[in-house]
Amino acid sequence: MPARRPSPRLSGLLLASALAAGVPAIAADAASAPADALAPQQTEPADSPARAAISPRVSDWGTRERPVAEDERVHLLVGAAVRSSPDFFGPARQRHGLRPTLAVEWGRLRLSTGGGYGLMGQGRDGRRDRGAGLEGMLRTTDRFNLSLSLNIDRGRNAAATDRLQGLPDVPTTLRARLRARYFLTDRWTASVAVSQDILGKHGGLETDAWLGYDWPLGPDTLLTASASASWGNGPYLRSQFGVPASAAGGFAAYRPGAGLYQSELGLDVAHVLSRHWVAFGGVRLSQLHGDARRSPLVHRRSGAALSVGLAWRN
Repeated sequence: MPARRPSPRLSGLLLASALAAGVPAIAADAASAPADALAPQQTEPADSPARAAISPRVSDWGTRERPVAEDERVHLLVGAAVRSSPDFFGPARQRHGLRPTLAVEWGRLRLSTGGGYGLMGQGRDGRRDRGAGLEGMLRTTDRFNLSLSLNIDRGRNAAATDRLQGLPDVPTTLRARLRARYFLTDRWTASVAVSQDILGKHGGLETDAWLGYDWPLGPDTLLTASASASWGNGPYLRSQFGVPASAAGGFAAYRPGAGLYQSELGLDVAHVLSRHWVAFGGVRLSQLHGDARRSPLVHRRSGAALSVGLAWRN
């Protein structure tokens, strides 16, 4: 014989009795529980002090580009550096000089030379950027950015080097440069840049691949190790390392083809002296490859570049 179900009226009375008995117990538990146990649980934001304490540079992805694009203030950096760079074409091993280090930034636009933009954020938000020229950010995310810039390629004055007398100059031109940069981790960064002569001066196309590692030596000092490789198409290598058949100067005609032409290892250091002053320096070892290395114009196939400087920023 099936069991009889309680009537709806009896079920309602039983439920009301159970609730009445449970309310005091719930109230008692709530009164004895600590206040923070009753507060809603919140997820810690990515840029919280607690997370920053775990990895001081974890917020670099967000601060290298995104806040800059939203900042309407004008940022300025002015400095100078003593530089010594290898001369691949002349008998002198090195070329020495004092060169400016400048950077101006406003929102998504920046104008930079001599590595100035990379120093603008040193010790403030971790930005490290070797870009130069007039640059605009096309797209930025926490880990990726894409930029387009215009850069002046000053070419080469053959009359300035005795060995190149009689050869045509490499004309000054304007290059459009598209660069993609990806922050692999909070310390590793990779970038690829393609630049094209846009004035029809036969400057051709050049591609650079760069990989860098940031190593903080303290709260005010950053060491960056890097490796890069450069590839050029036929017109680019012919403008830089070729010898036209009609050229004078005692060189045999030489027509290089497209390929990898240079690699470089670098070590850069920047130290914050105060809120406005930054000291910096670096060393780079360069090596020519392929048709560039075999060019009759090349007098030296490898060399080292050194620099040390001081900059002020607002």
